[in-house]
Amino acid sequence: MPENSEQNFEKIGKNTIRFYFYIGSVSGLILLAAALSLIYTKSLNQEYSAKIDQLAESIINEKKRFLRNSVERTIYYIQQERAQVNEEYASNELTKEQIKAENINRISKYIRKMRLIDNGYVWVNRIVNYEGGDNYALRQIHPNLPETEGSWLSTNTTDIMGARPYEEELNGVKKNGELYFDYYFKKLNSKKIAHKMTFAKLYEPYDWVVATGVYLDDVDQLIEKETEKMQNTLKTQRFRSFSIAFFASLISIVVIVFFERQISRLISSYEDKIEQYTNSLVAQKEKAEKTLKEVKQLKGLLPICSHCKKIRDDKGYWNQIEKYILEHSDAEFSHGICQECLEKYYPDIDPDE
Repeated sequence: MPENSEQNFEKIGKNTIRFYFYIGSVSGLILLAAALSLIYTKSLNQEYSAKIDQLAESIINEKKRFLRNSVERTIYYIQQERAQVNEEYASNELTKEQIKAENINRISKYIRKMRLIDNGYVWVNRIVNYEGGDNYALRQIHPNLPETEGSWLSTNTTDIMGARPYEEELNGVKKNGELYFDYYFKKLNSKKIAHKMTFAKLYEPYDWVVATGVYLDDVDQLIEKETEKMQNTLKTQRFRSFSIAFFASLISIVVIVFFERQISRLISSYEDKIEQYTNSLVAQKEKAEKTLKEVKQLKGLLPICSHCKKIRDDKGYWNQIEKYILEHSDAEFSHGICQECLEKYYPDIDPDE
């Protein structure tokens, strides 16, 4: 019973060690694989987001260049037309106001007919009061809303998002002479209100704010489309990364189990050898103790015949001294003849030969 209990306890101890070994190894592998997958997908998400931001920024910058070029070309045309009208009517008996009116009339016709890409157009507001407020400016030219030309504008006007585009425009041209800004406005030939980016520049001779804009819904749609593609790609990559992590963990677990079994076999083999060696040592110890005990017995009083030199054992039998010592010790005998016996029993033999 004690031996069985000890063996069961040893078996339970090994199973417990094996259990914790597997739990620790597998948990570590799973956590590591999950962490690497999360880091990879997070990095991929950041990379895609940066690409989308970069794409949107490049599109916006390109549109800004287009808006600036369109406004500056229009202002260049206004200057050229103004110079030409002044030259044409210089000899006529017209006042400066009449010449200016003719110039504005020509410019207005040109701007109303002018169209940019994506159905874009140029409009002009004339500032009357640089301090802002109600009636701060007149709508001079507006191809999208021709029926509102000549109406008053107010810096207090807001769009559907609550922004004040006229106030922002006035402050920008007063400070820098030009600005980019965005707001929400009705599309041309449509009742749809859309997000719009505008570039406006002040033409001081007439107190005109010459502006043009582009709607950003195409940019928003492009960003939305690219974001959707990014999310789909990210889902695919996330699935692949977790699949790779899962199979890598599974393979690692199989490898761990294989090596654990190999190590267990080696340990069991060494345990068997150690047990055999221990048993051998125990047997040798027992034999040595037995021999020592027998040697101790030889050290006591031994009954010996005074004539034939036989020794009496514990059972009362008389044994030759050689036999008794062989049975009670590890000593061995080799026979010879002493000098006295040689001279006594074999006088004819020369001891020197």
